[in-house]
Amino acid sequence: DASPFTIQLIFLAGENPRTYGKVAGAFVHALFDPTFHAKYLAKNNALIQKAPGLILAKSGTEFTEAMARGGLLQKGPLRILGKPLQPFQRGFEVALDVAGIEMREALEHLATTPARAAQVDAFVNEFRGLANSARLGVSPLWRQTETASLLAPRYNRAIAALLTDIFSGNLRGALARKALAKGVGAISALAVAVSLARGESLEEIKEHFIPGPKFFTWKVGGQNVGPGSKVRSVVMLWANLVRDPENLGDIRLTYTKNPLIKFVRGNLAPVPSDGLDLLTGKNYIGDPTREGV
Repeated sequence: DASPFTIQLIFLAGENPRTYGKVAGAFVHALFDPTFHAKYLAKNNALIQKAPGLILAKSGTEFTEAMARGGLLQKGPLRILGKPLQPFQRGFEVALDVAGIEMREALEHLATTPARAAQVDAFVNEFRGLANSARLGVSPLWRQTETASLLAPRYNRAIAALLTDIFSGNLRGALARKALAKGVGAISALAVAVSLARGESLEEIKEHFIPGPKFFTWKVGGQNVGPGSKVRSVVMLWANLVRDPENLGDIRLTYTKNPLIKFVRGNLAPVPSDGLDLLTGKNYIGDPTREGV
């Protein structure tokens, strides 16, 4: 799983291309060297100690918890399945940690007071899609409920905070606005380059910037393929709400044009999501779920 480069860290490519490249190198190193992550953290221990609010993926994330100690893929016969996946767990976690530590080091000059340091830490966490619900005072029962019902609740919480920070007048808000502006600019330039390489006309290129089926996606093998992230899906949600508000009246749980219901169904955890897909006969984008095995 190399998803950090096209989801969690996609905006880092524009915000800090040098760090993005360093993260890619660390990902490859971690795949083949089980000790790389620990060595990197030890090397940067002084910075880590100065940033107590910085969340490290090494301590576990919701994306790799099945591979962590006591996780599903570390128990009984399932350990056989988990063993070949361990290099990718290391790569995933080291990518997020290298990105966080390098970003935090680059912003150290702004952490002039404990309050400002806390804001820098929070921004670096949110930018990587990491959140600690326990630190926020969320009860254990509610955290368990979120995990059982939602897909990546901590990632969703972090991105929601990042998008909210855009409207804040403090240091955290300034960092969020600058980083997202540079990230969106880089992705937009990439979109134009991909479209030109595919021989598209100016009108066709414009379609990739309009929220809809072609929004930052290109047809490859009969499927629309493109960079993801929760930011993109939130932009799509708001665009659909504004464009077709009458669809809010469609309250079917089967295939629906209601953007809110589609958004919620797309963010459900696997068990309730698959259950609804089988019960209704279609998934949230309208594909049948009962045909064939």
